[in-house]
Amino acid sequence: MTTETKRIPELHVGRGQQVGPFTVFPVWTSAAELPTLAMGLAAKVAVAEREGSPVVGELIVTNNGSTHALLVEGELLEGGWQHRALQHDVILRPSGSMVAPVVCVEAGRWHGGGAHERRARRASGNVRAAMNATDASRRQQQVWRQVAGYDRTMGASATSSYIDHLDRMRPNVGFPAASVLDGQRGVVIGLAGQPVLLELFPSHACLTAALPELIAGLMVDALAGATPMAITPGRRARRLVERLDGRCAHLADQVNAGDAAPFSLITEYAAVRGVTLDEQWAHLTVFNRRHPLVEVS
Repeated sequence: MTTETKRIPELHVGRGQQVGPFTVFPVWTSAAELPTLAMGLAAKVAVAEREGSPVVGELIVTNNGSTHALLVEGELLEGGWQHRALQHDVILRPSGSMVAPVVCVEAGRWHGGGAHERRARRASGNVRAAMNATDASRRQQQVWRQVAGYDRTMGASATSSYIDHLDRMRPNVGFPAASVLDGQRGVVIGLAGQPVLLELFPSHACLTAALPELIAGLMVDALAGATPMAITPGRRARRLVERLDGRCAHLADQVNAGDAAPFSLITEYAAVRGVTLDEQWAHLTVFNRRHPLVEVS
């Protein structure tokens, strides 16, 4: 039986490194590794529209792999009738299938019907914040409003597509890759002198594979906001973590996360979301609710 609360694991923040406009801090944790949990391109997950009558906010995901598969909040599911982003973490058992909640990140297209493609790319921080807004009935509108904002600041997209902005950005932005240290399981990423988020992964290998796309998504926010280069002090990254010390997240039993147990916690300073598998933390995201550029409710 799943517990009603789950203690946030012990987290240790290391020295930051500057990666373009970001300060990236390594994070180690006391939480056990889940080395057999596949995510990103290692997860053999197929994505399809609902048969007969596609629905904007729903896609069918099926695990064709031999191990459990983790799909993370903000993962982009590209193609189909329109591009979507996964609304929250889900874990699928081998051969498992479910209707996954998604948001549309391409307001100007509802046609095509081709296959979806998973490239393990991620939505921006502001898109992820919008799709987790307190008022669930307004989340999709807020996502569209955020992408429309990128249209204004980064150049119009024919279909108001977040994917277009991500694609156009990549060839024009050069910055060194963030290094991943031995035993590291997560990162705190700072922008404009303040931490934006902390993200913790099920294994060192999963972090290594996921980090470039996590940073690329946040780069959209940095460019859209014309963010000046600024170092985030280590004390601010550590403070984000210290404020979670000893806190417990609560079971979000209204959320269908497949084989995972979903947990969440809202504090004055942080919005925490994550999932466990067999009582062990599999993925954890902590957004700074006070960041000046990423508007988290």
